[in-house]
Amino acid sequence: MLADPRLAHAERSLDSRAPSRAGDALAVALLVLLAILLNWQVFRLPNGLPASGDGSDLWVTHWGEFSYLKKTVAESGAIPLWNPHLMSGRPFAADPLAALFYPPTHLVHLLPLRAFFLLMLIGHLAFAGVGAYALARLGVRLGIGAALLVGIAFMWSPRLIGHYGAGHLTMTMAASWLPWVALALVLAIRRGAIWVAPAGLALGLAILAGHPQIAFYHLLMVGALTAGGLVWAARREHTGRARFRAAVRVAGIGVGTVAIGVLVGAALLLPALEFTHQSLREGGLTVEDRLAPIDVLRYLLAVPMDAAIPHEKTFVPGIPVLFLFPLAFLRRRGLAALLTGAVCLAAVLAMGAATPLLPFLAEHIPGFGYFRAPARIWFLGTFALALLAGMGFDALLGGRPHLRLLQPALILLLALNLWTVDEPLIHVRSADLGYTPSQLEIAAATLAGDTRVYGVQRNIRQAILPALDLELADGQDPLQIARYARFMQLAGGYQFGGYALAIPPFEVYDPEWPTHQDAQPRARLLGLLNVGIVASRTPLNDSELVHVATIGDTFLYRNDAVLPRAFVVSASLGTELARATPEQLAQLAMDGAVAPDPETGAASVTMQTPDRLVTQVDLRTDGYLVVGTPWYPGWEARIDGRRASLDQVGGVLQGVSVPAGVHTVEIVYRPRSVWIGLALCVSGLMIAGIWTLIAARAARRAHHPRKATL
Repeated sequence: MLADPRLAHAERSLDSRAPSRAGDALAVALLVLLAILLNWQVFRLPNGLPASGDGSDLWVTHWGEFSYLKKTVAESGAIPLWNPHLMSGRPFAADPLAALFYPPTHLVHLLPLRAFFLLMLIGHLAFAGVGAYALARLGVRLGIGAALLVGIAFMWSPRLIGHYGAGHLTMTMAASWLPWVALALVLAIRRGAIWVAPAGLALGLAILAGHPQIAFYHLLMVGALTAGGLVWAARREHTGRARFRAAVRVAGIGVGTVAIGVLVGAALLLPALEFTHQSLREGGLTVEDRLAPIDVLRYLLAVPMDAAIPHEKTFVPGIPVLFLFPLAFLRRRGLAALLTGAVCLAAVLAMGAATPLLPFLAEHIPGFGYFRAPARIWFLGTFALALLAGMGFDALLGGRPHLRLLQPALILLLALNLWTVDEPLIHVRSADLGYTPSQLEIAAATLAGDTRVYGVQRNIRQAILPALDLELADGQDPLQIARYARFMQLAGGYQFGGYALAIPPFEVYDPEWPTHQDAQPRARLLGLLNVGIVASRTPLNDSELVHVATIGDTFLYRNDAVLPRAFVVSASLGTELARATPEQLAQLAMDGAVAPDPETGAASVTMQTPDRLVTQVDLRTDGYLVVGTPWYPGWEARIDGRRASLDQVGGVLQGVSVPAGVHTVEIVYRPRSVWIGLALCVSGLMIAGIWTLIAARAARRAHHPRKATL
């Protein structure tokens, strides 16, 4: 007996899984609205910004990075590759936090900084929610209500909002690509190779977004989905030969996705890898910021969450999510088992050294040992739980018209639950903090002139440096040039071993960590770095540091031992400096041996930009030019236009042997890693385009085969 067509139509209309452009558009609009609504406090405060509480990375790193980019391009028309404002100078293009090659970054040139950060933060939050919704609808084939729940569960997940509220801009940007990479890869496995290019491009953009740890988790997800696709493809075939061909096809999709993604992301990957090898992270890190088992139990059901809980330990997924995800096994047990396995693995790895698994992986698998906070892998656990909750929602309510009213109620319950957890995690401050320098910062910049400033307690905010054209010998960033950090221990008068976030070192998660608040810096060593002003909240006892002002609770000292940015010493001393270690350089400086030598000649800087230093040198005899900029791969020297060798002075600074006479010495930053990375990125884009054309042609031939001819 045939079914009544009218009845079938009615059933389809009641089933939320049926295609509905209007319903999907409404759900997407709601997700965007919810992303904005969660930031309601921003719009109550004049010039308000989310993720801008005290100690927020938005102020500590991102505001200064993006304001420097904006100002430099506006003034010179060129994109800077070197940042002179932190740690006496450091790579800019290689710094993931700058996200220099991420296309949305360059919206900063078109918008005021506050509007830019609002767009990047809230926009990527909405992007994450819409991506999770699209994956649930197109990839997992859930109904509108279930997909909407997935979007909210991921977008408003305390894991994501915790880092969002801490000002982790690049982490938020990179995490927002998780559902889009997954969606494109699932469609590639299910529908054909034409989706490989979008999957690879999404992966590449996730890498360029500027957080290597989250990018690494993207690669883990691609591997897991590819493995799941192999199982899915094998189960669909009935012969060994067909299974082998299906396995090759799926494996090729996974490899193609990774290849295109890595090539596109090479613009950041290559410089960042080079920076890592020059940094304190060269040998990997010990497991820190771990999520202990007790924390899992404590934060699993915590609602509302204590606002003082560190964002690194934010674990709660939401009570409705925990209730719904077991119901996913009522349908599609295979997918539910795969996602549950991902949740369990992420939870174990997030516990850090509390289990033996992460230390084992850190020792045997490249990548795991370079990341500070293993708990961040819970992004994958949160993402998988959101999908499981959506599948449980669909199993419970999908196709049951009489339970239709429960759908909005359950979605509202999840939203209210997550709101109580998330809302305290978003700290709002005025953007005036980034625009308005303090009296101390103005005084330090005025007194310093063309020299650098050193803060014993990191007294000058990084956010304000580009506006004041001020350069610091200190600073905070996850990556630091290792040799420079070693020298700064001697110059700053503190002792420290291992990895730290800043110079001078500190640790925000450990109250017992030595803060070096009362360190006694050495004027001559700081003078070698062209430090003319030292700021300290405690009195300093070096006789060559002369107190010149007190601003609030901070003393400002003039460094009478400051040396020029570039100066000449004898050729014999230059040979010794080129062979010295940072410790030997420090000893020579303390002995007064490293200083301008008038008998050899003189040097004067005629041009200085972030990526270029031009010095006029007049030497009576052969000499050696010492430049107070940290040595780093990519810096090149030219004497009268001819290539010259650029030495490492004590492994820390730059030096060039110069013959007698009058010469122009040019030192320019031209990093090969950046240019090679950009070339690979362009090649990845070209491969993606060619792949798409070939796959599209093959798909057309498959659907419209040529007629057989005699």
